[in-house]
Order: sequence, then structure tokens, then C-alpha cells
Amino acid sequence: MAKIFKSVVKYRWLVLLFFTLVTVFFSYHLFNLQLDTNVTNLTTGSEEEAKAIEQAARDFAVSDPLQIILLGDTNNPEMLQKAANTVYQIRALPDVFQLLSPFDTTYFSAVGFLLQTFPVAPKVPETSDEVKAFKNKLAMSPNGKMMISADGDALLLEAYIQGAGGTRGNRVVAKIEELLNETWGKDNYAITGSAYLTYAAEQSIIRDIMVLFPLAAIIVLVVLYLSFRNWWCIWAPALTVFIAIVVSMGMMAWLGYPITMVSAIMPVLLVVVASADGIHIIHTYQEKLTVARGKEEAILVTMNQLAGPVIMTSLTTALGLISLRSSTVIPVKDFGTFSALGVIVALFFALFGIPALLAVLPPLYRTKARQKQVNYDNKLLVKFSRFVSRRAYLVGIISIVILLFCTYGMRNLTVESNVARYFKSGSRVTAGINLYEEKFAGSSKVLVIVDTGKSLGAVDTDFLPVLDQLEQYIRTVSLVTDTMSIASIARDFTPDGQLYPSLVRLVYRQLPQMYTRAFLSRDNQSKTAIHVNIKSARTSQLSATLNQLESGLQELAPDELSITVAGIPKIIQYHMERFSQSQIVSLFWSAVTVLCLLILFFRSFRLGLLGILPLLFTVGINFGVMGWLDIPLDAATILIGSIAIGIGIDYSIHFINRVAVEESLGWQLSEACERTIQTTGRAILINASTLICGFGILAFSVFTTVSIFGSLMAFTMATSSLAAVIVLPALLQQTGRSLRKIK
Repeated sequence: MAKIFKSVVKYRWLVLLFFTLVTVFFSYHLFNLQLDTNVTNLTTGSEEEAKAIEQAARDFAVSDPLQIILLGDTNNPEMLQKAANTVYQIRALPDVFQLLSPFDTTYFSAVGFLLQTFPVAPKVPETSDEVKAFKNKLAMSPNGKMMISADGDALLLEAYIQGAGGTRGNRVVAKIEELLNETWGKDNYAITGSAYLTYAAEQSIIRDIMVLFPLAAIIVLVVLYLSFRNWWCIWAPALTVFIAIVVSMGMMAWLGYPITMVSAIMPVLLVVVASADGIHIIHTYQEKLTVARGKEEAILVTMNQLAGPVIMTSLTTALGLISLRSSTVIPVKDFGTFSALGVIVALFFALFGIPALLAVLPPLYRTKARQKQVNYDNKLLVKFSRFVSRRAYLVGIISIVILLFCTYGMRNLTVESNVARYFKSGSRVTAGINLYEEKFAGSSKVLVIVDTGKSLGAVDTDFLPVLDQLEQYIRTVSLVTDTMSIASIARDFTPDGQLYPSLVRLVYRQLPQMYTRAFLSRDNQSKTAIHVNIKSARTSQLSATLNQLESGLQELAPDELSITVAGIPKIIQYHMERFSQSQIVSLFWSAVTVLCLLILFFRSFRLGLLGILPLLFTVGINFGVMGWLDIPLDAATILIGSIAIGIGIDYSIHFINRVAVEESLGWQLSEACERTIQTTGRAILINASTLICGFGILAFSVFTTVSIFGSLMAFTMATSSLAAVIVLPALLQQTGRSLRKIK
């Protein structure tokens, strides 16, 4: 490598020009980045659940509307008139192909042997008497009775939007929200539904990228300045980060991969990760400047000493991230791929771009302020290193106790894949869900499809009591708020509320098409659907409800009937199972690949194992803390284990490598550990500070899951760095074997 570094220094401007051209090329593609917030496409293998929803949409006229809740006294005619005006304005918006409101519903009445349909409101009520009559008729409407809350202070509209869940639909949702802000004010309405969830997720991702990424960059730059007290020293880590982000995200756009809730973390991750090699290079370069005969010699000595550790640390970090490809969670797979690419790009710039940059810049001597800080830090590090070195057994015992305590907490770990719960409690999304469930019904929709297997079987008079029995059971299941089927509608038409099977054909023939298509399959009426509303809950609770629902229906249903449960909650349940599997698989491959690389690098199984033990200690503490604090595994927190191993192993590599260097200079193992803590330990703590501050910024994310991820990563990086300078030297000394042979 020495000849290569000499060439880099010699042709410094050509090297910098090359990196400039590559960066410009990929920056052009950044403008083509797209967002994807589709909750049905989180994991591989969830196609079956998604197909069940698509099949239900083909068999029945079902879709997920945008639910708009207007707050006000519905006994006041002025409020109803204002709501009617809003209905008119929303219907006028492009791509709103249908809007249901209490004013458009109908009620039914049996007149002799005929079932007649009457409008609930021929016109918007203008007097108190008209309002009273309107509400009486609304109570007789199968769907209208659900559109004004029981306490009378909320009214529901349901908007059906073309392209809901995509860019086209999001534009419509934005216009509706803008309209409601102008006419009702933010405190007098709420919106919910999957279309709004998708829209809010997109807006939150944009906000996080636009706010948190620059903030993380600024914080890291400030930490670097406080560490080096020289603005020129910041250039190397800053350019490394900038180029890594532009190339990796530009490649995403070039290949057509969208930004998701998970990959939105990537810029912040690269800000803190890609700066690591630059920090170690600058720190060592400043050390060498004090003894070298010139700037170029200091550069070459630094790069020759650090080339191996820099390559190794970058490869282990990249492998830790690329191990996420084994995940079944699609956004996690993509995040791992392009984050690893960013780390490799940072590696190339660290090896070739930074020495070229240092050759261009004036010598970066330590300033007086920096040297004074170093001297003060040295006093602290000397005391700290001696304490650790001379109490290795005590450190080992304390570490084991902490690990056992945290391992016990892992039994409380749960999984969360309900995207609706990824938003913070005070967000508009959470407020909309809570208000809808308080005033109307459960916000999660499930379709129970009963297939009779024969033509017209769903309207057979003998089948109706069976359907009614199934629906009555569903209402007893936890989290279920209400249901609706052709059987419950038939009950609504009888004065005593009893079920008369003979009514089913009458109901089928005379109900408006919008009702029959929602409950009976379009082909030959062999299938019928029970519409079920379920409260939004933690994934574990949703899963228990769905299991109870499916097992109970299978027991009750005759053998000739086929039962299928479809809906977003089924996909959430599937994701929960895959998240757990994904965490185990990605952690396993991350640990195995990193261990193999360590063994090859150190040419020692013992040192490879010693190098990874502090990381396993860190990961164990992280998951233990999650278990004790009831923090679930989700689309973001499942990243922590692999990232912690990939990043944290850098500390072990640099530490062990420096101990070997110190031993080669004649120091005993205990003294070599002390000197390493005082030198490389400082660089580790500086790097950890940037990681902690950078990841800590994510705590201010709009998403609860990203906020928790940032806080846990900051905690994990603190634990990892302390494990490297406390646990690792204790382990090395307890083995009592020299490291000279790795040099």
C-alpha cells in the first residue's frame, strides 16, 4: 500500500478531481428520489395476505375510505349546513370519485311485501324539528346511523380517492386537509384511514430528512471542532460523509429504489458512521506531525499504520449492514444494501481522498487550545486506564452481572409492526385514530369472507342463521367494536330485531346495489362478507384477536364453508412474525461474518473471539434494556443489533491493533493496554461522541419508532465505546497472552 499512498500524494489533484466528478454524477440523480410509504409491502412473503385483500376487492365493492371527522353540535342546523357545504367543496376536488355523508344516506322500510328506500335528508335540516326528524331517519339507515356520534358532537364523512396511497392520492389528501384547515380550523376536525396514514408518513419522512439530517451534520461538525479545535481538521470527515451520502442515495435513485421510513434514517447514519475513519486518520496524523520530518512523511506514516485497521473496520461495518439483506423486511434489506455502499464509498475516500486532501491542506498541527485540552484529557485517561488495567477481574465480574440482568429482561421483548403506532401520541395521525374510535368504531378494518362453495349459496335461507351465528361470535372477540353483514341488515328490517331467514332474498333483491355489492360476491353470490371494525392496538394484541377470530370461526363453521380473514391487520400480524425471524437471522449472519473477518485479520481465533465479545455484551445490554422498558422490536429497532456489531467492532479492531503496536515497542501487556486507552481510547471516545450526538438527533423524529431507534443507538454507541476501553482491556489481560504476533 505504501507505493499507492505515495502515488496518491503525488497526484493529489487528479485524485480529488475523480471524487468530484463521481459526486457530481450521483448528485444529479438525487432529484429523482421517490418516497414509498405502502404498509402492505413491508416484508417478503406477505404477498398472500396482500392478494387476499385484492381478491376481496374483486369479489366485493370494498375499499378503504379517507375518514373525515367534523366536530360540532349536530343538533345545531348551522353546523349541519356548514358540514353540507364542506361535502360540496370536497366533491368538487379532482380525484375524489365518491363522498359519503349523513345527508346522502337512505333508510329502508318494509311496506307489505316490498322494501322501499327513502332518503334520510331530502334537504339539509334548517330547524330543530327537521334536525330531530333527520336523526330519527338516520338511525334507521344501515350505514348512516354510524355517521353521527352517539353524543351528537361529531359527524363523519367518508371520501374515496383515486390513487389513494400514492403520489396522486397524497396530493388530494393535502388539498382536503388545507380546505378543512381554512373552513373548520385544526382543532375542529380530524382525519384517519390508510390514505391519511400514507400521506402523513410521507410528510413526516420529508420533514425528518430536511430537519434532522442538517441538524445531525451541524452537531457532528461542532463535536469534531471541539475535539480538534481546528476547522481544517473537520474537512476530511465532512467530505467523507458528504460523498458517501450523495453516492449511496444517488445510486438508490439511479436504480429506482424509493426512500422508506427506514431508509430515511440512512443520511443520519452515514453522517455519524462515515466520519469514523477520518477521525482516526486526523488524530494519528496530528500525532505523527510532531515527530515526522515533514507533512508528506506524516501522511505516509499515518496511512501505512492505519490502512489495515481502516479497511478492516469499514469492511466489518459494511458486512454488519449488508447482513440486513437476510432480513425479510423489504425496507430493511434496501437500507442495509445502500448503507453498506455508503460505508464502502467512505472507505475509498478515507484511503485515497483524505491523504490527497491532507497533501493539499497546510499541516494540521494541534492548536495550543487543543494541546492544552489533550494534556488535561491525558491526566484523566491515565487515571482511568490504570484503574481499568489494575482491576481487570472486578471489571469482568461487574460486566457479567450487568449482562445477566439485561439478558433476563430480554424475555419481555415484543414486536410492533402496526405502522399507525409508529407516530407519536400527540401527532395528527394518532389524534385522528383516537377520535374516530372514541366517537364511532374501531379504526382497523377486517373482512371475514364466508364461501359457501355453491351458486347463490350466500342468499340461501338455510345459510342466513349460520351467517348470523358467525357474526354474533365475532362480536364477542376482544377489540371488535362492531360488525355488519347481510344478516344484521335483515335484522334491522324487522320491528322486533329478530332474524327471519325468509327476508334474505327480499333484502337482496331490493337493497341498493351499493349494499349488495359490499356484502355479496359479484359473480354468483357464492360468497358473503362480514365487515368487522377492530380497535387500533399493539401488534401482539391484534395478533391475539385475529387468532381468536380465526380459530373460533373455524370451530363454529360447518365443514362445507370456507372462512378467509382479510385486511391490513392480517398483514400486520404476518409482519410481526417476520420481524422476529428477521432480527435473529440478521444478527446471526452479522456476528458470524464479522467474527470470521476478525479471525482472518488477527490470524487468531482467540483474538477474533475477544474482539467480538464486547459487541455481544453491548447487543445483549441493548435488548435487555428494550425488554425492561417495554420497547418493542419494529421496522427501525430491528436494525440496532446489526448496526451495533458493524460499527462497534471498529473500536475493538483499533484497540487491539494499537495494543499490538505498543507491545512491539517493548511495553508489557498491561502497560500497552494503558497506553492504548490514553491514545486510541481518546479517538474511540471522540468518535463515540459524534455517534452519540448524531444518533441522538433522531430522538426528535416525528416517528416514535425512529425517535426510540435514535435514543437506543446513542445508548448503544456509548455502551460499545465503554466496552472497548473497559471490558476489552480486562479480557485481554485476563488471558495474559501477548499480541505481538499479529504485527
